[in-house]
Amino acid sequence: MREIMRGLFIGRFQPFHLGHLKALEWILTQVDEVIIAIGSANVALTFKNPFTVGERIEMITRVMRELELINKIYICSVPDTCGEMHTIWPAYLRHWCPKFDVVFTNDPLSQLCLEYANIEYRSIPFFNREKLSGTHIRTLIAKGDPKWRDLVPPQVASYLEEIGGIERIVKLARMEKVI
Repeated sequence: MREIMRGLFIGRFQPFHLGHLKALEWILTQVDEVIIAIGSANVALTFKNPFTVGERIEMITRVMRELELINKIYICSVPDTCGEMHTIWPAYLRHWCPKFDVVFTNDPLSQLCLEYANIEYRSIPFFNREKLSGTHIRTLIAKGDPKWRDLVPPQVASYLEEIGGIERIVKLARMEKVI
């Protein structure tokens, strides 16, 4: 019997968008199962991180159920090390996540930390990075531009409406003087 290969996909998912989905689908061509590790789990209600970890889990779960991928994923959360002691971050991954074989990330600092800890990592192809980024999507929402809806799965758009997420992003952008 072949051993199952499990990958870890790290992101903040603020919100979960089509770039994340395309990356996840690509990762599933490389491994059998994926652990989706929600980073910055201890941060919420800022323009950069407007959603709680529970809300991000809900977004991802709704999309995975609809696409019938729910049986190939695990979701866990990983808190930040608060910008200090980057060398302990890989230990956080091992502590907060189920067992994994390889980590998928494009973040240079994350790659350096993983390399330091002798954890295998692989880069992910970017999929329309200019448009498919959480920062771009949050900015569109904050400006009242409906084009953001084309950049997230429909389940995410409806969930953001349901929880008042659109209004939250607008308020946070004003409070933090982002727009």
